[in-house]
Amino acid sequence: MSSSKPASVPLTHTEVETLIAIERVTASISVFATLILIGTFIFIKDFRTLSNTLIFYASFANIFANVAALIGGSALSHENGALCQFQGFLLEMFMQSDPMWSCAMAVNVYLVFFHRYDSHRLKRLYWVYGVVCYGLPFIPAMFCLFYRTHKRGKMYGNATLWCWIDGNWAPVRIYSYYAPIWIAILMALVIYVRVGIEIFQKRNQLKVADTGNLSGSNDIRPTTFAGTRTTEIQVTTDLWKPPLVTPPSPIAQPGQKRSGSLRGQTELEPNEQYSITICAHNDPLTRLRGNTFGLRGSNVGAPIDKIKWAYTKVAILFAISILVTWVPASINRIHGLVCPARPSFGLNVGSAVVLPLQGFWNAIIYFATSLGICRKVWRRWRSRGETKEVGGGKGFGARKGLVKGKGLEKETASTVEFSEHKSVGSLGDSF
Repeated sequence: MSSSKPASVPLTHTEVETLIAIERVTASISVFATLILIGTFIFIKDFRTLSNTLIFYASFANIFANVAALIGGSALSHENGALCQFQGFLLEMFMQSDPMWSCAMAVNVYLVFFHRYDSHRLKRLYWVYGVVCYGLPFIPAMFCLFYRTHKRGKMYGNATLWCWIDGNWAPVRIYSYYAPIWIAILMALVIYVRVGIEIFQKRNQLKVADTGNLSGSNDIRPTTFAGTRTTEIQVTTDLWKPPLVTPPSPIAQPGQKRSGSLRGQTELEPNEQYSITICAHNDPLTRLRGNTFGLRGSNVGAPIDKIKWAYTKVAILFAISILVTWVPASINRIHGLVCPARPSFGLNVGSAVVLPLQGFWNAIIYFATSLGICRKVWRRWRSRGETKEVGGGKGFGARKGLVKGKGLEKETASTVEFSEHKSVGSLGDSF
């Protein structure tokens, strides 16, 4: 048991080959999914949302970690060779970057909920997250690459499935690898618990206020939440000719409708008429209901609060995927530390399945939380194809795919909600 492979002796050659085959299959799946993620983010601007941006940055760690997994056991034949050392460096550095990016997303959630950070301020933290999530793992990865002793040799060597920190250096695996990973995971979980408590409290306040209003009580404090105003705009115009704009009429009072046609000083033809209808609501209970996730002192309105909640869901899903990845792997490593001469084939299978799938789960979260964007992009591509068929791609109406008969008429109805004290940016801003 004094050789450099004490942990791999009990596993048969067939078991080791099975583990290597499993990790290569799962790594291939992750590489394919991650490349699609990177491609859509780079080439389709709609996907560059705030939550997707951090997943995009984390995807580079997934690529390099999966490259190491694809090398598999090929490097084990020459533990002191360059390929083995390269594989060990990639695993040490990039495998632990993903949990750190998950922690960075949790920090963003904390800053949004409790310090009212908007996208402009969050974007200024990207370089900090990059330095931490890639810089911190780089230090132990480089140290393990160059440090050696005469008795135990190099630090990167046989780790059963691949070249990583050798069994002779097993305690270093905990200090330089699993400890930082679990610190990042626990920090993220603490933040999510805190945010969950805050959301629960605000929901209860909202229910109490709503109940008080229905029972005739005047004890409603809508000032606890940021006020919102709903404006409905309806436009009817001929898209063949630019509409004529006249000075606006006096602003309608809350609860009133105002409509009319903008005729200017000359009579317009029937197909040139342009009308606008504006309706504003300023009901306190409507404002209260519209801001479900308003926090104390928050200066963001209902739509931004919806984006906050959507961003939080992405971050929480990211954290769950990290737990799914690292719980089985950590149990396996603890078992290997306690019983180095009796490794568990079942636990190694679990590690071979979950560790290379980090990139795959990130891609699933990326697209599952961007279904609206996917539908929008798909409709746009379909409309472009239909535009080429209708009118040969000439003229304004053909470009929009709206040519219908002799005339052209478009009617839109939109609801715009905004905060009375809007900040510089919003969470809805793209990358």
